[in-house]
Amino acid sequence: MKKIKILLILTLTCLLFSDLTEEEKALFRKNVVIPVPSEIIMALDMISDADWRSVVSYDYSSNYAENYKIALNLGVRVAQGFIAIQAQDRRNTGEMFLISRDLAENFGARSEMFVDRNHITKLLNEGKWLDLRSILDDIHLRVKDEMIKYDPDFVVLAGIGGWLEGMHIVSNALKDNYTEDSSMILHQPELIDHFIESVTSLKPVNFEKPEVKAIQKHLPRIKELTSVGPGNPIPEESIAELYEIGRELNKMIVAGSISDVSYEGDTPGKWAVIYSFIIVALIIIYVSKRKKGGAK
Repeated sequence: MKKIKILLILTLTCLLFSDLTEEEKALFRKNVVIPVPSEIIMALDMISDADWRSVVSYDYSSNYAENYKIALNLGVRVAQGFIAIQAQDRRNTGEMFLISRDLAENFGARSEMFVDRNHITKLLNEGKWLDLRSILDDIHLRVKDEMIKYDPDFVVLAGIGGWLEGMHIVSNALKDNYTEDSSMILHQPELIDHFIESVTSLKPVNFEKPEVKAIQKHLPRIKELTSVGPGNPIPEESIAELYEIGRELNKMIVAGSISDVSYEGDTPGKWAVIYSFIIVALIIIYVSKRKKGGAK
């Protein structure tokens, strides 16, 4: 287990993966877990001066109608939780803990799996950021175990959602803090191959969703942009494109809370037009009846 964890960290930080044997790479593929962005972010923080408060827009909705959407957004919120901790942002750290709990409860996660809100507040007030990171990591793994029981597809979607949001935020940080060394953090060919394979293996009911189809469409391009070879930097123009891809996918994933949902085929103002026709029709009927009544 220790060796597997080391392999995962090496892959995520992209520092030594090129030296792994084929047997070790196969071991990674077999034992890959939901990736979280904490390893990437910690590695990037060592070699750049990224302002983590300025590179993320937090999303606070937890109201989604379908489980595939909840899973994707759970991944996004966990990623944003790690960013908030990295930025030592008290408000958004607390918010992401609460929203992640609300989303996870849809998959059978129980309240006792989560640390008491008062304890989180205490740690925030005391500035114990490493403790908070450890707690979020632990919660994330517990939730993953519950989701596997519920439906393995949702583990895949949560993992992809979190990884994409990590890429989105890290590429945003790199746009303004680019160095050749830090750009190599996003060189993750084995992980991207894993996601490409995982997406195509989803059940049709989840695979056919628009967000999932968009992810499937963009993953090969993400791989192309980041496949620069071991030890080589990802060019600045590729970082900029990765950010745009991440921004587009984030917008699709986080949109569509129950209060904002736009059903397929709807267009802005469609219902207003329908209601207007109904009102006009009712007025015409009312006037016609009065005229008939008057004629008598």
